Amino acid sequence: MGNISSSEKRRIPIYNDPEQAMAGRVEVDSDKCTGCGFCVKICPTAALVMENKLPKMVPPGLNECMGCGDCMPICPTSAMVLIKGNEFTGCYKTIDRGDLMFPRL
Repeated sequence: MGNISSSEKRRIPIYNDPEQAMAGRVEVDSDKCTGCGFCVKICPTAALVMENKLPKMVPPGLNECMGCGDCMPICPTSAMVLIKGNEFTGCYKTIDRGDLMFPRL
């Protein structure tokens, strides 16, 4: 199990603890966005909602973005930008992903 102490082995990770798991982050380029709503429909965690004909992330603590990037390739005007993927600490292991890219299609 590598270099994990016995106290770390007993610790149960808590996904909704902001000190242990931080959600992804998406930004919308409002100049490019046409308000089609495809990004809101495809979001698997319902982290995006339509507000004033533009997609917007829900407040923290509700439906958290998992940083999948599904909203980026479905956007016909490339208005969606994934700026941060999920990050984990404590019992979690974050693998270096490199640059954030479109998911495989």
